[in-house]
Amino acid sequence: MNLWAGRILTFLGALHLVVLGAQNTAHVDDWFNRSLWGLPRDEFIEPSGANGAFWITIASFAVPLLLLGTLISHLAQQGCRVPQTVGWGLAAWSVVGSVILEPTPLLLVLIPAGLLIREARRVRH
Repeated sequence: MNLWAGRILTFLGALHLVVLGAQNTAHVDDWFNRSLWGLPRDEFIEPSGANGAFWITIASFAVPLLLLGTLISHLAQQGCRVPQTVGWGLAAWSVVGSVILEPTPLLLVLIPAGLLIREARRVRH
């Protein structure tokens, strides 16, 4: 179950990067020509343009989610246990995010979260 949870998290992170990255390619040049350096504080409160595109792609949850997924997959292949708190943390994050923003694909994180919780309980008993 942990292997599937890791694969799903990796897929969701990669999908987020690819889909939103493809929708924001017009801003890539701005990211690498220092246009985001020294932005006024207001741009961090309400990001727009290249700054907003940066925060929903490269600086979003997608990269850590992808890395967490690959770590969980690796641990599963090594036969290592993933702590139940990882599943509960992902579940809480998914629910809180889904309450704040609807509709959202963040609910899909409940699938790997449930798999991680279930596997941790199975191994413990």
